[in-house]
Amino acid sequence: MDENIRQEILNAYEFRKQWPPYTYREYLDVTPELLKSFVEFLKTENMGKRKMELQPWITFCDSRCSFCYYPSTMFRGEFVNPYLTALKKELKMYAETRYVKTSEFDEIVLGGGTPTVLSAEQLIGIISFCKENFNISQDYMIKITGSTHNLDECKLKKFAEYGVLQLDVGVQTFNNEIRRGLFIQDSGEHAEEIIRKARQLGLYVCIDLMYNLPGQTMEIWREDVKKAIELELEGIDCYPLEVYPGTLMEKQLQSGELPPPGDWKKEALMYVEAVEMFTKAGYTPVGHDRFTKVREHIEESCLNGWPWAGILTTGAGCFMGYLGRYSYQNTEKVHEYIEKVSKGIFPIAKIHKSNDEDMIKKVMERLYLRLPVDKKEFLDKFGKLPEEMFPDPIKKLKERGLIEVDDKEIRITKLGDIWRINIAWEFANAKAIY
Repeated sequence: MDENIRQEILNAYEFRKQWPPYTYREYLDVTPELLKSFVEFLKTENMGKRKMELQPWITFCDSRCSFCYYPSTMFRGEFVNPYLTALKKELKMYAETRYVKTSEFDEIVLGGGTPTVLSAEQLIGIISFCKENFNISQDYMIKITGSTHNLDECKLKKFAEYGVLQLDVGVQTFNNEIRRGLFIQDSGEHAEEIIRKARQLGLYVCIDLMYNLPGQTMEIWREDVKKAIELELEGIDCYPLEVYPGTLMEKQLQSGELPPPGDWKKEALMYVEAVEMFTKAGYTPVGHDRFTKVREHIEESCLNGWPWAGILTTGAGCFMGYLGRYSYQNTEKVHEYIEKVSKGIFPIAKIHKSNDEDMIKKVMERLYLRLPVDKKEFLDKFGKLPEEMFPDPIKKLKERGLIEVDDKEIRITKLGDIWRINIAWEFANAKAIY
């Protein structure tokens, strides 16, 4: 990399932010008043008419990676049937509301957790239940998330025969030494074998790769990216490591069991390396952190509709749900989840209702998603142009070469792509001028 380009990249900010604003970590604990308000909202018609994502959540994992901070439950066979009964009941509770009856879904995504700990028949049963009870588009997509260590050719064949479009699997790295340090259960070679079998059966495969892991050099990172390109994957999501309090990795680092990850400069340059390699190989950067070769990822309604579309997510611990102005996370503990649902109560633990300023800032967060901000649409919705509401952040970002502004839209630059999370926080921390 040319030294001038390297310095331009590193001089844009003095640090690299982790994760965008407006995540479930900022939601308030649910109150009777907030829950009642949400239930009343569900009685209204969905006037937006944007296609949404339906995301039943399988909370179980049969192992836990050392970096993982997501809510999940260790897999136990006796929990499965009661949980699936409750999951279907919660889905039905939503399906019977006016808001959901007047909504259309073009994606069914089994999230988690690790859905592939269940049998193919159990997962297909959930998908079939969704198709029977929701307004599903004719051109809908089915996606299943999971881990390569609990996938086999038999499961893959059943998914392909049923019509599953895509597998999303958390590979993280193909390097076996680093995989062991992360407590990933299978080898890089096994992960590669499962991916190849899935693609041979006609399934799309999208994997997670993580960078700036303990012990991960730039060369190891390049090898991971090279392997992903060699496998001709439909999508690769590249995430930087973030060490969360209470995780096993925090303990590993504190005890010296693992070497510390690199600083933010190394992290930024590893991302740049991935961008250059993937774009050279014909991949397009889209959404949060994805590089893709297929139109479905570029045209996804849920992505392009942010923040006006929606994700209806259900199940213990699910946290990606947003409907209208409401964003929510369900209770994490399985027994609490089952008990609430059995009583006909929406099992929400945390919830946030966005006010007007929140929605204005969420529209600007489209830049984080590599989407432009349409100035006419913004003016029609909010009565002012983005430059009038956020003069200082837009001026600052434009001067730094991180965004481009013309008469029609605001969009990120190539340099801005590296700093998308920082850009999102610029607007989240600003005060909109009405």
